[in-house]
Amino acid sequence: MEPKKGIELVNTGKSSEVSITIGNSTFKHEGAPTGMRFEQEIAYVYLAIDTSNSMAGIKLEQAKKGSLTFSKDAFSKGYMVGLIGFGSDARHICAPTNDYKELEKLVKSMQTNGSTNMAEAIKMARYHLDKKNKTRVIVIVTDGRPDNKRNTLKEADKAKADGIDIITIGTDDAEQDFLKKMATRAELGTKVTQEVFSQAISDASQLLPPPRSVTKR
Repeated sequence: MEPKKGIELVNTGKSSEVSITIGNSTFKHEGAPTGMRFEQEIAYVYLAIDTSNSMAGIKLEQAKKGSLTFSKDAFSKGYMVGLIGFGSDARHICAPTNDYKELEKLVKSMQTNGSTNMAEAIKMARYHLDKKNKTRVIVIVTDGRPDNKRNTLKEADKAKADGIDIITIGTDDAEQDFLKKMATRAELGTKVTQEVFSQAISDASQLLPPPRSVTKR
C-alpha cells in the first residue's frame, strides 16, 4: 500500500473527538480541546573555508562568492551561518548569524596565509556547534590536502558522532576519496573543477537537512 502524504485533520462527528493522520498513522484525542502547533527550530551551519596560500587569487574569490550565495539560501531555509577560516591555524571569524551584511563584510575580508590545518577547523566548528538536539552542519571548502589526514578524519568522526552533518567541496589538489570519507555520506563529498567551484559551494545549500520541527501544546 502506498503511504499517504501530508497531515489530515478529521472531525469524527463526536464533539470531543478529533483524529490526526500523518502518513498511515492515525492519532485520536478525546476530551477537552487541546492546542497543538508545529514549530521549526533554528538550525546552524558553519562554513569552514580553506585560506591556505594555495587558495590565493581566483579560488578564494570564488569561495567567497559561493559562500555568500550559499548563506542567502541557508537563511531562507531557517539556518544561521557561522564562518571559520583555516590556514596554518583555524580562525573563528563569525558565530552563527542571520545578519547578511555583517557576514558579507567578514567573508570579503578573508585573506590567505600558511598551510591547511583542516583538523583544527573541524574541531573549532564542533566546539561552537554545542547545541544538542539541534540541526547542525559543517561545510568544508578546500583546494587541497590537509596538513594531517589522520587527525582530520579523527575530528570529522567526532563531529559526526555528535550528530553534526559534514558536507565537503573540493577542487584542484583535493582528493575525492578523502572528501567522501570526511562527509557524513559519500554523496555529500564532492570534487569539482575550478571553473565551477563557486557554483558547487552555493549549490551545497540544497544538501542542507531540513531544520528539526517540534510539537508544542
